[in-house]
Amino acid sequence: MAPWRMGIAHERFYFFPAAAPTLTPLLVRVVRPTAPNAAEPAVEFAEALADAKAGALAWAWSGAGEAGPPAPLGDFAPYLDEQDPNDAELLAFHGRALELWWTAEELLPASFAIGPGADEAAFWDWLAASRDDDAYVARLRRPATRIHVRLVTEADARLVDTPLLLVDDVDWLTADEFAHLSRGGLAALTAQPPATSPAVTQAEFRAAKLRLVERALAHDLAHGDRRSAAFRASELARFDPPAALALIERLPGSLKRNDDRKGITWALAYALHRLRREPARAELLERWRAACDGLRGDVLAELDRLDRYP
Repeated sequence: MAPWRMGIAHERFYFFPAAAPTLTPLLVRVVRPTAPNAAEPAVEFAEALADAKAGALAWAWSGAGEAGPPAPLGDFAPYLDEQDPNDAELLAFHGRALELWWTAEELLPASFAIGPGADEAAFWDWLAASRDDDAYVARLRRPATRIHVRLVTEADARLVDTPLLLVDDVDWLTADEFAHLSRGGLAALTAQPPATSPAVTQAEFRAAKLRLVERALAHDLAHGDRRSAAFRASELARFDPPAALALIERLPGSLKRNDDRKGITWALAYALHRLRREPARAELLERWRAACDGLRGDVLAELDRLDRYP
């Protein structure tokens, strides 16, 4: 795992070899949630959650039945950009059959790379851009091999029926939920393969995540934690932009003397930066520029810096 991936949420791909020559290997994509590097139990849980989800999804799609979830060969975590057409097929909401390129270290098959490319040269270019680790890429076997896989995503089974499996940040969990899940509850949630029908819609998936964010935000506000609420605004922006803008608008008027103004300034600016394609953002900024008081002025200055480097 690359050091820059340790703490932040990211897509992780688990490769499950085909159980028989007539079957297709599974490439299972899950979100490994954010967890603070300084909190070892949180990091361990984030890793365990990613592993458990991947196993449950592979179980549902492998047809293993009572045999239980299959074992993955290993996992791979490239940097993917949703704005890059080359990454589109790997980031699709629902999975499908794909033709990708595969390579691995000669003496360590679990250390592999898999990805798109119109030809092998394009794959190696993609890999160099998606993994900023020249030494790692140099250890991989050439030539790469073209393989057929079935991409399986978190939306390809009904994880929405067990929404705690869908957290993008360990901090979305309550303390009691974290304790329960990390002490056996996670195994109980994945003790059976999830259903694969009815199909999960994007609206259903987003609603499940939004409820988790709203719940965490309500806890922040109820406990007067305005710093956490400010950072929550960028998470809310992913699922409910109008609600995120409303939160950003009202937070500056509620600050207390001992609040972390610097942290709140950056968090609100970052959330506004993520909302740069929302038409209603311009109206909020116009009002803030007219007022141009302390915190709002600081947020606008930080936002100007962020918007210059999108």
